[in-house]
Amino acid sequence: MVMNNGNGHGGPHPRHFYFTIDCDWVPGSQVGLERLLDLCDCYHLKGTIFFAGRFAETYPDLVRDCHHRGHQLGTHGWAHGGLEDDEDFRLASYDQQRQWIRRATDAVEKAAGVCPVIFRAPNLRIGEVTLRALEDEGYRYDSSIPARRFDMGFGRVHYTEYFWAPLEPYNPSWQRLHRPGRSSILEIPPSACLFPINLASLRVLGLPALRRMINWVGRRSQHLVFYCHPSEFLYAKDQVFPRAMSKWNQWGMCPANLSLVEALIDSVLNLGYAPVPMVNTAPRSVDLKQPIISRVVGYQSDHA
Repeated sequence: MVMNNGNGHGGPHPRHFYFTIDCDWVPGSQVGLERLLDLCDCYHLKGTIFFAGRFAETYPDLVRDCHHRGHQLGTHGWAHGGLEDDEDFRLASYDQQRQWIRRATDAVEKAAGVCPVIFRAPNLRIGEVTLRALEDEGYRYDSSIPARRFDMGFGRVHYTEYFWAPLEPYNPSWQRLHRPGRSSILEIPPSACLFPINLASLRVLGLPALRRMINWVGRRSQHLVFYCHPSEFLYAKDQVFPRAMSKWNQWGMCPANLSLVEALIDSVLNLGYAPVPMVNTAPRSVDLKQPIISRVVGYQSDHA
């Protein structure tokens, strides 16, 4: 279950703030992650960082540094951000999903010496099959269900299937992902109030609007999940994006966005939220001197 070690001032049950970072495979964006890590250090804030496998494979020293600074490591698909046809966990087969998850997991293991147990689907496009794939890969947590979110055609979440999912962490049903059930995966939904509680909304709508959205979420849940991307903290011209990525998504990327995040964190702390990690267990350690082969062999034997 989720950690309960905060000391928020929102009543008998502390409010929990989860600061999360999605590292898509965008060459150049590693500079943005370095800036975010320094910001987290200033606030003594330990976040959860979701790595696309290719990012972890390309920048292993940076992944290792995230772990050494006390952040939790998760996965975010294999090459999310760098493919013409992006990974779609709502539609892909079980075998394909396990392959993507396994390659990303192995990349993080090799870089940092820990086995991630939390996942976030690229573009938050997740399906019931993903639950089985995550369980079979040893995952225990997910943060992908876009509850109370509908982008009205401006963003990437414009389906209503998961709109009414719980706002509180829950174990989903294998048959209906947006309903509580018996899966061993604990779902921690990214927070939203029609629009997501993320840096893109903060950039477009401004802090006063986001504060109102946070207050709306706070009346319904003790858990606030914010996310951002390293690519948002440097100029788009200094990064390599797939041709399919719209110019709208690249609008407003600049180092000044760090100040927006600082203002948001200050506001959230003033509302009585306590920053806490998403996962309440230590990651499984792996021996960096040993090749990562047992997991691949096991997967092959499962499908022999």
